[in-house]
Amino acid sequence: MDTKPYIQDSAAGEFFSRLAEGKFQTTRCRACGETHYPPRVLCPRCLGEDLEWVDLPREGTLLAFTWQEAAIRCIKPDVLGLVELEGVGNIFTRIDAPYESLRIGQRVSFSPWTSPDGLALHQFRPVD
Repeated sequence: MDTKPYIQDSAAGEFFSRLAEGKFQTTRCRACGETHYPPRVLCPRCLGEDLEWVDLPREGTLLAFTWQEAAIRCIKPDVLGLVELEGVGNIFTRIDAPYESLRIGQRVSFSPWTSPDGLALHQFRPVD
C-alpha cells in the first residue's frame, strides 16, 4: 500500500521538500500580506499569484491532544495534537512526548520528523 500523501499541487510538493531539509515554511501573498497554512499556489484572500515562502513560527501553544492506537504513518500508540501558531492559526501535528506528560496551554516547539515509511513531516515537542 502506498502511504505517501497525494501531492495535489506544487505548493504541497514544495512544502514536503522543505520539511525534508528541516525547514518549516509556508506561503505568504506579496500583494496582501496574508500568510497561509497549508501553503497555497493562489492567495484565497485576494486571489494573488505572487507568493513567497516564509518561515513558520517554531514555537506554539498546545490546544488539544489525543492518542491514536491505529495509524498508517504514526508509531502506535502515538500522540497527535492541535497547536496554535501565532499569526498563522492552528495546525494538526504529531506530538513527540508521552501523553501523560502533556497539558493544555503548554508551549511546544517544532521538531522535524521522518515517518517509518520515509516521509518528512512536522512534529512538536514540549519546551523545557
